Amino acid sequence: MKLYDISLTLSPQSIRWVTAQPLELIERKRMSRADANNSSSIHTSVHAGTHVDAPFHFVPNGITIESLPLETFIGPARVCAVEPRRRITATDVAKAELQGETRVLFKTRNSNLLKKGVYDPSFAPFSVDGADALVKLGVKLVGLDYLSAAAADEQVPVHLAFLNHGVILLEGVDLSDVPAGRYELFCPPVKLAGSDGAPCRAVLRELA
Repeated sequence: MKLYDISLTLSPQSIRWVTAQPLELIERKRMSRADANNSSSIHTSVHAGTHVDAPFHFVPNGITIESLPLETFIGPARVCAVEPRRRITATDVAKAELQGETRVLFKTRNSNLLKKGVYDPSFAPFSVDGADALVKLGVKLVGLDYLSAAAADEQVPVHLAFLNHGVILLEGVDLSDVPAGRYELFCPPVKLAGSDGAPCRAVLRELA
C-alpha cells in the first residue's frame, strides 16, 4: 500500500500566491540560546501552501472552515490528468468522464510549475464553465495542483461558481509523482474557528 504526500512544504522560501506575504517562522525559544526548550510561532496566510477553501472565503454568510463536515476530506478520490490549453473548461471536464465522483483532483502542467518556487501567471486554472460543469456532476471536493483554482483576474466568479454551491476547494496539491487513477484521500484542514480557509496535510493512499 503506497502513500503519496501531495502537500507542499511550508517555509519562508515557499512558493506563494502573487499577493501573499512570505511565511514567517519566528524562533521564540532556542536551547542553543540556553532556553529550556525550542518553541516557535508562525505568521502566514490561511491559504498558504496546500490548503482548503471554505465557502466563507467568497460567500459573505458562507460556512467557515471548522464547520465543514469531516467526511468531506476523507474518502475515495479520483486523480484526473488533463491537458487544458489555458483553463480547465467544461469541455475538459466532459472528456474526463467523471460521473459519480465525489472528490476529484486535477493533475495538469501546474505540478511542474510548482517546482519553480515562484508564482507563475501562466498556470492552468478553472474557467467558470468548468466549475459549473463539476457542480452539475455533484462533485463535493475539487483539488487543483496550483495555489488557486482561479486565475488572478477571475478570482471572484470562479470561486463563487464552486463555493456558492458548497463545493470545497483543495488548492496547492503536488500531483507530479501521482499517476492518474483512484485513491483514498485524507486532507482534513486545521480546525480554525471562523476562518475562510486553513492549511492541511494532504495524502493519497493507493487502493488495494
